[in-house]
Amino acid sequence: MKKKLFVMSMFCLALTTVAHGQQTGADTLDVKADIPTEYLLQSLKPTYLRNANVASGWGSNWFVEVKGGASAFMGSPLGCGDVFDRVTPAFQVGIGKWFTPAVGGRLAFQGFQFKNTEFARMDYQFVHADFMYNLTAFVRQNEQGLSRWDVIPFLGIGMAHNSDWNANGVTGHVSGSHPFAFAYGLEARYHLTDRLHLTAELSGMTTMKNFDAIGTASRFGDNMLTLGAGLSVTLGKVGFKRVVDARPYITQNDWLMKQYNSLSEGNHRLSKRLKHDERCLAEYRKILEIEGLLDLYKGSLSDVDNTTTKSLYPKNDYSGLNSLKARLANKDWDGNPATLPHAWKKRNGNHTESEENSDNLNAGSNASDNDYWNMLKNGNAAIGSPIYFFFHIGTANLTEKNQVINIDEIANVAKKHQLRIKVIGAADSATGTETINDAVSRQRAEYIRRLLLDRGVDTDRITMVCEGGTDVLSPFEANRNTCIVLSF
Repeated sequence: MKKKLFVMSMFCLALTTVAHGQQTGADTLDVKADIPTEYLLQSLKPTYLRNANVASGWGSNWFVEVKGGASAFMGSPLGCGDVFDRVTPAFQVGIGKWFTPAVGGRLAFQGFQFKNTEFARMDYQFVHADFMYNLTAFVRQNEQGLSRWDVIPFLGIGMAHNSDWNANGVTGHVSGSHPFAFAYGLEARYHLTDRLHLTAELSGMTTMKNFDAIGTASRFGDNMLTLGAGLSVTLGKVGFKRVVDARPYITQNDWLMKQYNSLSEGNHRLSKRLKHDERCLAEYRKILEIEGLLDLYKGSLSDVDNTTTKSLYPKNDYSGLNSLKARLANKDWDGNPATLPHAWKKRNGNHTESEENSDNLNAGSNASDNDYWNMLKNGNAAIGSPIYFFFHIGTANLTEKNQVINIDEIANVAKKHQLRIKVIGAADSATGTETINDAVSRQRAEYIRRLLLDRGVDTDRITMVCEGGTDVLSPFEANRNTCIVLSF
């Protein structure tokens, strides 16, 4: 029986603890962020999709190419002799445009002479339009989307004209003299500059069998093989615009939307809590008014703090400045460090007439006090606590502009009593690089120093120290500060 009662008691205690923990969590507002906001709000450096470029405009990436070489005609029937017996000079010229790094087109002309099956020389012209595809367009592209080497197969159609065509005594513009023809081949280019390429081309033409006036016109059978080399010049704007990868921006936008929704929900909860607190405050005011206690508690009702959010920065109560002002306001001290022990003892009621003109710091005080007074006199100890000024991240802008009021007080006291001022700038080491933190801490110290100089403090009495990134204070946002220390 005792064992059962013990188990039941422990179970009830556990339930009570869980319920209490839930209630505490419901009544407490504590916003946490796993990643500092400044990292997720920073500007993104564009990245680009691989093998993706924007198509060029009408005035971009035109080219003109000129090549010279040799051609060999192989008709049907083939006749006697080998390929070298049929070689003749060839001239090629073309104009075209690249629509993307891989896809282009051109209009080309080829002509000179060829040897027909009977080795008779004939003049010809061949005009053709080609579709071109660059196999190596996305290999080792530079910033303009151009590769060092281009390997370009092409295929086209056109018309071939034989100026010396004569078959069975029939001459002129008949089907045999300008038949339909196919063009095909492979072009290689080497990138000399952004506008200039060295080119080499192996191409072929296939047309009707009677192109050389020998054979029938009903079938394809006459062929011409051409090998040439030359230069290609790009006209208009050169290069292609790369496509920016939108995924990092989408991720950042999704995070911003989540933050917006989270902050909106938090604002809605705070708004509801404020309305509830206002209703409660109104009810309390009614009760106090009925009981005749409204005047007694009126000040308390107006200063009620309804929030439980944590402050990001430690509260600055300026205790060091207040302590300094209290000491300097002592009417029995003339501001001379040598007379400070006497004024201190007189204020505490243990000053004697024999000590009035004494400069012995050890008289009437213990050793630790004397050490402190000696350090003050020699300028080796600060007067009171340091005064902090806090800044927004990465800037020399104060988080609260009313902190400048303290600069006026410090400047007045320092000038009146000829005090020395040490200005210590700092940044939080949790964000930024060492170089950035050094520069920011210097900017913050210089900003406070400039305010002191503007208020008439002698520049020889101001010492500036830049600590760079620090992690002395918690939370780390508090390390974004400039500290003022006063001494003799």
